[in-house]
Amino acid sequence: MSSKAFVRNSLVLLSCVLAAGTARAGKGTDPVTGEAPPDDPVADEAPAPLPPAKPGAGAAPPAAATKSEPEAEPEGAAAPQQHQVGPKLFDEALQDYFQGRPKEAAPKLFAFTESVSPTDENYAWAQFFLARSLVDLGLRHAGAVYLARIARERSNPAVLPKALDELRGLADLPHDEEMIDNQVFGSLDLGFLPEETAGFAHYQQGLVDLKVGNERWANTHFAKLTEGSAEASRARFALLVTRLKTTKRDLPKEMIDEFLELSKDPKLTQDSRNESMLAVARLRYEQKDFNGALEAYASVKLPMLDPGRAALYLEEAWTRYQLGQIHAAMGILTTLDAPSFRDEFLPDKYILRSFIYRDLCHYLPAKRAAKELTRRFAESLEAIHEREDLAQDVRLRRAAISHGATKRAEKFLESLDLEGERLGRYAGSFGDRLFAYLTKLYDLAHAESARIFQVRLRESVRVEADKLLRAAEQVRLMEYEVGLKLYERVKKGAKLVSEIKEDQLTPTQVRYHFVNEYWNDELRNYRFSLKSRCIEETGR
Repeated sequence: MSSKAFVRNSLVLLSCVLAAGTARAGKGTDPVTGEAPPDDPVADEAPAPLPPAKPGAGAAPPAAATKSEPEAEPEGAAAPQQHQVGPKLFDEALQDYFQGRPKEAAPKLFAFTESVSPTDENYAWAQFFLARSLVDLGLRHAGAVYLARIARERSNPAVLPKALDELRGLADLPHDEEMIDNQVFGSLDLGFLPEETAGFAHYQQGLVDLKVGNERWANTHFAKLTEGSAEASRARFALLVTRLKTTKRDLPKEMIDEFLELSKDPKLTQDSRNESMLAVARLRYEQKDFNGALEAYASVKLPMLDPGRAALYLEEAWTRYQLGQIHAAMGILTTLDAPSFRDEFLPDKYILRSFIYRDLCHYLPAKRAAKELTRRFAESLEAIHEREDLAQDVRLRRAAISHGATKRAEKFLESLDLEGERLGRYAGSFGDRLFAYLTKLYDLAHAESARIFQVRLRESVRVEADKLLRAAEQVRLMEYEVGLKLYERVKKGAKLVSEIKEDQLTPTQVRYHFVNEYWNDELRNYRFSLKSRCIEETGR
């Protein structure tokens, strides 16, 4: 046998051995990809005899099997990508987050936190960046839940201050007050926190003490605040408001001075400064310093072209009425008829208008003005008398959710509804586990928030109903008084009283007749001219 023939036969034999070895591998590892091929019932059968192969053809079957592998996947089995949990997954998630892809980072971070031990060095950091990713995606409440979990578990001291700083920012928006204000900041150990974060926590814990009536404990927390900080100014404001609500005797003059000082504090927000100035005006009104009260009302600063607050205008109208500025008071009441304020709950507006008509001896207009209240709030009054569910009354409900704790609860409930709708957009990218977890989280939060809102709503509606009933009682008294005046005999020799002099226009002022048009920059400048019909009491 020649050497060429020997080599050719050796190659043929070698190719047959390789082909047979591949067939015997069956369900073994693919030599190219390193993965197991898909189950094939035909593979369990005995391999058919191979045809004679040419030299070098023995390596073809493995390559062909590799190319056909994707076709073996069952149709419609597009399962979510399974992440291999480990440090590499955490690094990939961080890379996604810092490259501006929070939607891709969130499911990886969630898979990491659900698979590693809480004692892992990266566990708290994964929770933190998962919270940041959710907040960036508009899911603020879900992010706050993870940040609050970091604050409660405290598994990594380096992460805790950062988590608390994030919670401070979320506390300025509609949020879960029980979870953030009470369970985190209200019960936090403050010995190891940075000064700024500890100051905010002291302020929150002081507020919690004030709510339950422990002013002495609140002062203990407030005393630890840095003098001149924003929290110290807010703490002073909270203390003064609490004392104002609980004081039953004559108010000390020092309280007015303290509120006046706070109204000029630049560390407070403009809303807080305005509230301080309003407190000054109300306290001066109670002390019958009507000129000082009017000056304080004029000092309340509103944004440019802002229509203002209906309650502010009504209080200013009462102040001008007490000063005898009847035409100016009626002008402000005309302001309150503007479209911006037509839905406001202001029963005293009708009472004041009837008082002004009565003082000018326009008795029939006074009676009509008083009756306007019972006509406008007829449905609400009927609901009160019939002992119906007052929370279903449109006017009382609108008044109840316009301020205070009820307004905050309603805003938080609205934010949960919005975030719940937004969560549906990420159903495909989050994967089944994260999406199911967040869906359950929002369902539970929404149910609890709705319960708290209903509790606060019932309390607030009851308060507004009491205001309406007191105003309705004033209407009945006004009708009785006007009825007596209408049939009062005029004494012989009586004369009309002198007319109230109106302020003269200055060279920089112009007068326009009112034609039922309202402009935001003119709302505080309306004046109402009305002649008096009263008769002097000197007749016989």
